[in-house]
This record gives sequence, C-alpha cells and structure tokens, in this order.
Amino acid sequence: MGAFDTTRPLVAAAATGLGKRALEEATKYSLERKTMGHAIIKHQAVAFMLADMAMGVEASRLLVHKSSWLRDRGEKNTYLASMAKAMASEMANRAAADCVQIFGGNGFNTEYPAEKLMRDAKIFQIYEGTSQIQRLIISRLLSEQFR
Repeated sequence: MGAFDTTRPLVAAAATGLGKRALEEATKYSLERKTMGHAIIKHQAVAFMLADMAMGVEASRLLVHKSSWLRDRGEKNTYLASMAKAMASEMANRAAADCVQIFGGNGFNTEYPAEKLMRDAKIFQIYEGTSQIQRLIISRLLSEQFR
C-alpha cells in the first residue's frame, strides 16, 4: 500500500497533463471557430468552461506538487496523494468532456484531438485506486486528524 504514496502523484501528474492538453486544444479551437461573426470564446458559456478548466488544471497541478514534495522529503503524503489523484483524474475527465463540447460536432471527429482525450481520460479514474477509494482514504485520514 505504501507504493501508492509514490505512484498516485505520478498518475495525478499524467491526468493533469491531459487536462492541460484539453484546455489548450479547446482554447485554440474556440479562438478559430466563429459563430454569429465572433470567435466562440466570446460566448460566455464557452469562456466559463475554459475558465473552469484552467482552475482545475492549476489546482490539480498544485496538489501534485505538494504531494510529491512531501514524498521527496520522506514525509507521509497519503492524504495529499489521494487528493491529488482524485482531483486530477476527475478534472481530466471534466476537461476532456468540455473540450468535446466546445468542439461541437468536430469533438467526435478523429481528425481533431478532443475525442481521443476523452477516451484516454477515463482510465485515470480507475487505476491506482478509483475516485471512490480515494475519497474513502481521505475521509478516514481526515477523521483520524480530529479524534
């Protein structure tokens, strides 16, 4: 079980990278695609999706950094490793789904990266412990802190 303290931040880092790629692809596309004479990034619904994606990427990145930093120092990081893994994997899935949404019909086209990002994102919620298991670990460690 101790190996997960090392591997979960690594999985979270990969999920964060996928989320960042989804954000970059969606942002570039939203600047190119026009509706009603304007780039779709000018539409509040699209702009807010992109903003949420950016916040999720940064929050995930910081959890990865902090959990990895603790591990590098030889300190116990189980609590933050589980948080990083759960947060990043769920963010990657939301970012990939929003990327497909922003691409519209092209989001399912294999000529664009959105559909592959969505397919690739799902595994992050499964291996190295599901998101539900991460929540169980976090809640148990949290309850121990307040006993």
